[in-house]
Amino acid sequence: MKDLYYFAAWTDSGCLLGCDHHHQTVASAAACISCGGAYVIAVENGKYRALNNVEEAEFQKAMYGTEPVQAETAQRGLLIQVSAFIRIQVEPKA
Repeated sequence: MKDLYYFAAWTDSGCLLGCDHHHQTVASAAACISCGGAYVIAVENGKYRALNNVEEAEFQKAMYGTEPVQAETAQRGLLIQVSAFIRIQVEPKA
């Protein structure tokens, strides 16, 4: 059984800082973010790791309310996957 939790993290003066909580979801860890440039880190079996694609989508939705737009293409025998987050804001004319 794997031990998995998430925490909100940011850097200051070259040091990794973060909340002291062991969040069960990416969304709850994202709610701990209180400064620009912060992110969520997964801790699995005591080791830091990057968020996987599903966790990253949950982070983007929690932070920005958007789902990732994904496109795949096969070119010259390579599979290229691109994930992008698009935010469109419409403002009324003055």
